[in-house]
Amino acid sequence: MANKLILATFALFSLCFLQYSSASSLDLCPLNATDEIFASNVTWGEVLNHTILQINRPSYLRPDIGGALMPWVYTAVVIIVHIPVVVIRVVRWEAVQTWCMAATLLTIIVTVQAYVSTKFQAEKILTWTPLLLIIDAGSMAQVMFLLVEDKRLPNRFAKALFASKKAKDHALLNRMRSSDPHAGSYSLGVLRGAFRTDSFLEGHVVEEGRYELEPVGPTKHDNFDVGISEMVDRTEDHREPNLQDALKDSNIWIAVVALMLLIAVVVVQILGLARAVSANRASDEPMVSWCSPIFQPFGIAVLDGNCNLYCVEQSFNKGIGCIQLPGVRQKAWLKATVAGISLGLIFEAIDIGMLALVHGSARWRGVKMRRPWFTMFGGLAVLGVILICGINHVSSLPTGITERVWVVTKAGGPAIYTGVLESSGLRGAIRGWSDGVFESWHKLYFGGAGS
Repeated sequence: MANKLILATFALFSLCFLQYSSASSLDLCPLNATDEIFASNVTWGEVLNHTILQINRPSYLRPDIGGALMPWVYTAVVIIVHIPVVVIRVVRWEAVQTWCMAATLLTIIVTVQAYVSTKFQAEKILTWTPLLLIIDAGSMAQVMFLLVEDKRLPNRFAKALFASKKAKDHALLNRMRSSDPHAGSYSLGVLRGAFRTDSFLEGHVVEEGRYELEPVGPTKHDNFDVGISEMVDRTEDHREPNLQDALKDSNIWIAVVALMLLIAVVVVQILGLARAVSANRASDEPMVSWCSPIFQPFGIAVLDGNCNLYCVEQSFNKGIGCIQLPGVRQKAWLKATVAGISLGLIFEAIDIGMLALVHGSARWRGVKMRRPWFTMFGGLAVLGVILICGINHVSSLPTGITERVWVVTKAGGPAIYTGVLESSGLRGAIRGWSDGVFESWHKLYFGGAGS
């Protein structure tokens, strides 16, 4: 597992910074003049008979729907917020428990929404990877375990479960106040349970399970009712809270919600891991759609400086054309998701064990050890990797295409243009990621253009 994680991390960083050289002239590509270009009824001979036109301004190449990581500016905001929260969770966790629960719920919603929209397609792994949830699993486990311990919720709730029995006991004692102490027959077991003593009563068996009680000693006859009243009052003053009182305690509900969110995080992670493992079994990289305005209008093929030829898929409603490129980044992120989530689940199990077993007073150099250390720092490390790769993704072209390209068009007659492609920057990442997350909303998100 460690070797796989190292290899996956190395592959991600290699892809972040890798660049390719390219040819600078179309003459270097072995083009056959008689070959037809993608069933367009246009041959290379017809195209090359025309002058190559120059597109003066560079154009961008952006990822299509679901082809981008969470935009780096979003990731940066998440990191900036999480760092002080992690510090507070170490020294005074109660101050941020509500914020942690809200952040976890938001991350779950976004991840599940990405699952629904992308349908776990391998080419959209950058959008639906569940790696962001690692830090949230630890925060929910911390809220639940520390709240349960500090507030002694299990003991209080267990006592409240006996509320109905206690209520019956008190009802019986209240009836004893108004009854004739010389004529009544009462259950000695009830009295013992309520008063924790029967030293002031003397009784004999009337029938099986029933006793006739006689007041003795200082409580005999006239003072019997007074003694009973005093004992009832003392019992009511120290009675345990009933179930209704316990359910009014907000701490119980916070712990229950934290437990539910923790279970939801783990389920979402396992579901994403299973889908990533399945997609990663394919030996080839998934093909990923990339789009540019210079591929439109009427583009039929794109040739790059490495003589790679791509068919243009027109999207007139969006005013761009798109080509399919090998998803080298996506393949690496599939492997990273498998390794990262597997290791994350191990970290979560270790942290849960630490929160459950380590004593609350245990310290190391003055720092409380009963904290989810692995998921806190592991989650921040994952966010750091996503931030670095997100910045480099928007700053460089994907693997498989060069900056210099030639675009073959057919509008009345064949023509060929040459131009320069640049990365789409942050705007392209925002569109690619947002389109992937909200694709299932259809017109509600895309408007009249559809998807």
